[in-house]
Order: sequence, then structure tokens, then C-alpha cells
Amino acid sequence: MGLENQDQEEREPFLKKVRRYGFLPALRAVSRGFFMKTRWLWLTRFWGMDIHPDTLISLKALLDRTNPRGIHIGEGTAISFEAVILAHDTIRDMHECDTVIGKFCQIGARSFIMPGVTIGDHCVVGAATVVTKDVPSGSVIVGNPGRIVRTGIMTERWGRITDEGEPAAKR
Repeated sequence: MGLENQDQEEREPFLKKVRRYGFLPALRAVSRGFFMKTRWLWLTRFWGMDIHPDTLISLKALLDRTNPRGIHIGEGTAISFEAVILAHDTIRDMHECDTVIGKFCQIGARSFIMPGVTIGDHCVVGAATVVTKDVPSGSVIVGNPGRIVRTGIMTERWGRITDEGEPAAKR
């Protein structure tokens, strides 16, 4: 499905969605969009996080509110449920550090992004991955601790892979 079709589907009037999918699924889709936009406004305006408007952040994702101004999320990034993004660590005396997630990334379910980490553009973080070090652009990272398993990938909006790149060199 191309980006144009996807945008058109998102803007489809409510009554057309009701006829196409039924009342409850259409209501759920409309209300989810409303809640996600409201949450984005809350996170950016009230907490001061730097989050691009074209992000898809699960309502169950956990973003650090101890140092909210240290969280930066780029355009077209998707963050799955129960992912944790931290911007402070009292144990390592990192109270005000920046955690940066680039453009067009996918952060998998139940992943941990540790404070001070920078994830480059067009990256995919696998489910339950613990990211402890910076990740270069165009990489797939999985595991605990996170290891790069693929490089040179290209992604589009919300981290969908369009070019699979090549396997990372074994170390």
C-alpha cells in the first residue's frame, strides 16, 4: 500500500468507515487517532519532549518524565507497546542526557532504549531489545544487549523496511 493510499484511508470520512468496517471498528479507529493526537500534544506541550507530529507512539509506550526535555523522536518513527525510552540514569549519574531516535525508525515492543543513546535514521530495533550503545543509521539491532545484525537497510514511514541491506559482519 503506497503512502498516498494510506493517507487517503486515514482521512476517510467516518460514515464511509462505518459502512466499510462496521460501527465499533470505525469508532475505535477515530477515537484512537484522537487519543494519540491528544497524547502527542500532552507530551510535547506539557512535558516539553521533542517529538515530531508524524510519529506513531503506542498509548502503552513509556517515555521518561524525569528528564522529558531529553527525549527527541524524529519524523515517521513508530514506537510499539511497552517500549521504554529513558533520558536519565541516577545510578550512572546521568541526570540530564539526550536520548535521540532518528527519522523513519521502528522501535519494537518491550524494547529498552537506555539514556544517552542515539539511534540513527532508518533503524529497526527488534522486540525486547536493550539498546545500550549508539546505533548507526540504516541498521537492524536485536538482543540483550542489542547487537547490529543488518546494515544498509532503508525504511519508509513508521519503519517499514524497503531495502533489506546486507548482514552485519560477525565480530
